[in-house]
Amino acid sequence: MKKEIWMVSVLLLVATISAVVLGLVNVTTKPIIEKNEAQNLRKAVLHSMEITPEADKIEETFKDQIETREIDGKTVYLRYNDEGGLENVAFEVSGSGFQGQVEALISLAPDLQTIKGLEILNQQETPGLGARITEDEFLRQFKGKVLDPELLIVKSGASGNNEIDAITGATRTSKAVQKIINEDVENVRSNMLTEDRMEELTHE
Repeated sequence: MKKEIWMVSVLLLVATISAVVLGLVNVTTKPIIEKNEAQNLRKAVLHSMEITPEADKIEETFKDQIETREIDGKTVYLRYNDEGGLENVAFEVSGSGFQGQVEALISLAPDLQTIKGLEILNQQETPGLGARITEDEFLRQFKGKVLDPELLIVKSGASGNNEIDAITGATRTSKAVQKIINEDVENVRSNMLTEDRMEELTHE
């Protein structure tokens, strides 16, 4: 009986120590993780707008060239040229991929129709297949494409100004990206970045 009590006590002690250690690790690493995530997001915003800062000047470049606005609970990133004209509008889009959630950041021209850039922030797709949505070969296809009437991802031979070639062997993930972009951008245009709101932002 004493042996059983001793074993239970030891297990409880080990569990307690483990919980304390994990808690300390979480408290210590959480600020670092959050800082890295924020920097990666800023880098994605800049890259989607074709701005390539030096590795140690991401924060400085972002503050200098990007305006951040909260519009109806959604963060929107704006870039104005030297004359004050609006050049880029970027925001996050997300939805279900083939394996899990896909989170991306899309940059559009002020018409909210022309894609200037697309960056994948997070994804859980199959390595070597769906996960290739993060590769430049796939992402650079989006530049200059229009969402009129909507973006189309085709199996091969994209030729229209609204068409993108799907990733070979990952048609479902490619189609998921198509759906995420079309639905989220339309929602933003209809409910947040309306014509009146864009008129205000364009002439600020």
